Amino acid sequence: MGNLQNLLNEVDALLNSSETIDKQAPLSQDDELHNALDQHFGHNTFRHGQQEIIESILNGENVFAVFPTGHGKSLCFQLPALMLPGTTVVVSPLISLMKDQVDTLKAKGISSVSLINSTLAWEDYRYEINRLKQGKVKLLYISPERLRSRRFLDLLNSVLISLFVIDEAHCISQWGRDFRPAYLSICDAIETVYPKVIALFTATAPPDIREDILKILNIPTPKVIVQGIERPNLRLRVLENHQKDQKYELLEKTMHSLKGNGIIYAGRRIETEEIAAFLQQKGYRADFYHAGRELHERKQIQEAFFDDSKNGLHIVVATNAFGMGIDKANIRYIIHWTMTGTLEEYCQEIGRAGRDEEMSDCILFYYPDDRDLHEWFIKESAPDKESLLKLLRELENLKGSGNFRQVAMEDLELRVGFKVVKIQVGLTYLEKLGFVKRWHNVPSKISVSLRTKPKDEKVVQSELYTQLKERRSTDILSFCNEFDLSPRMVMEQLAELQSEGHLQYWGKDDLMLIELLQDSELFSSLSEDQMGLGDYYKLKRSRIDKMVRYAVSDGCRMKVIRDYFGEEVPEDYRCNICDRCNP
Repeated sequence: MGNLQNLLNEVDALLNSSETIDKQAPLSQDDELHNALDQHFGHNTFRHGQQEIIESILNGENVFAVFPTGHGKSLCFQLPALMLPGTTVVVSPLISLMKDQVDTLKAKGISSVSLINSTLAWEDYRYEINRLKQGKVKLLYISPERLRSRRFLDLLNSVLISLFVIDEAHCISQWGRDFRPAYLSICDAIETVYPKVIALFTATAPPDIREDILKILNIPTPKVIVQGIERPNLRLRVLENHQKDQKYELLEKTMHSLKGNGIIYAGRRIETEEIAAFLQQKGYRADFYHAGRELHERKQIQEAFFDDSKNGLHIVVATNAFGMGIDKANIRYIIHWTMTGTLEEYCQEIGRAGRDEEMSDCILFYYPDDRDLHEWFIKESAPDKESLLKLLRELENLKGSGNFRQVAMEDLELRVGFKVVKIQVGLTYLEKLGFVKRWHNVPSKISVSLRTKPKDEKVVQSELYTQLKERRSTDILSFCNEFDLSPRMVMEQLAELQSEGHLQYWGKDDLMLIELLQDSELFSSLSEDQMGLGDYYKLKRSRIDKMVRYAVSDGCRMKVIRDYFGEEVPEDYRCNICDRCNP
């Protein structure tokens, strides 16, 4: 009897244990996040600020995250993408950055990631499109230009888009550092795709730029998360000099105290060459980098800089052309030979240092007359009514097809007599005022290879396909004029016919396509106040003022930066990483 009672007790204990297990609460969101973080990325902790952003996205909130460069912002959308149902679309401005992220994810065993861009071979493009249609893509990287294709938007609309990510969101604002007109396509894409959650990311967007971005996008107000521009492993210093020639003495003295790889940023191309020559004479492995060098030379310099062997390049002296895509973890110092025009630029560039979280130095050689360079840039680029009217009339006078003009920037520069930067700013104003629309990366000539006869009779009978059968290469504008077609429509249909596998076309993307929406007579009736032209000069000058304030401040330099980006900082704040707090 005793044995039977013992057996019954054991059975009762097992049943009670089973009930206890059944009644256990499911994993908390915090546990789920950490499990997913460990499973997909092999980490057991989040960096400061990452978890708040990820939780907000998973809770269905739109997010605008201002997150320090090199602090892991990509994880903030990659992890939710792998946890959410459906697909996450990531719009990013640089193909090399997207490719790096895709390659890194695949190396971690994450195969549900895809990159669709203009460099893909036709077979690869079709493969990725089919994966997307089959629901095998959790994370899709695309360039903003891709969103101009109605067919591609229709495809996205047929897929569950749980999260729509806009990386480098400051590119949307014409007041931002790297305004890209193609980013304006995002507005139409959001209205078409209607994603469940929208997340914007940038490392450098002060409150007025954030406000402009949200005004342009016209989306429900997101949760704004400013996760501290401060990085405790970056030492901030300003070395002031009042004679330009002193900079070389300052550089030589400074270099003796620095070790490892570094970047020296200068404002003019000629300065990068002179500084590199000076360092080479002193025995440093240095070279210069600017947009005037041949593409293969720039590629060689970048590869040499990423080579950590003794034969690698230790110092790159560069203009800001040596920018996005420079993701080398062990850059030990950033020196600014010339003051930048904005604190956004400065923070973006020093953010390339110390991504391995080791201590690194960020040094500004402040020479008060450097302000003159930025004042000159403003004057060279600032539009006025006369210059905008001249630009618009020159566009009208170009040969084209209907309201469309194909423009080579070099040709336009000769015609109007302005520098390229002034033309770009001018086109931005004309576009914002509704007089033109820009379409980038358009070939002047194309060569076409038709594939097997399409089964879709609509394609076979389409005028474009019919005419392309008769010629295998053509000049776009002549072709459009001959058959009374819209260049924009031709380019869109070519992209769609290629994506459907009916043909393949090649052409050097060397021109800009301008669509004229209103004429110069209407423009001439507007006042400068109506155009808002004074805003440009006023805003640009205020940006320089704030950069100078950082350089000459008697107080904590990091406080100046954090105030600028809209963070709430106590008056007695001390960062202990700048030369004011820790001399």
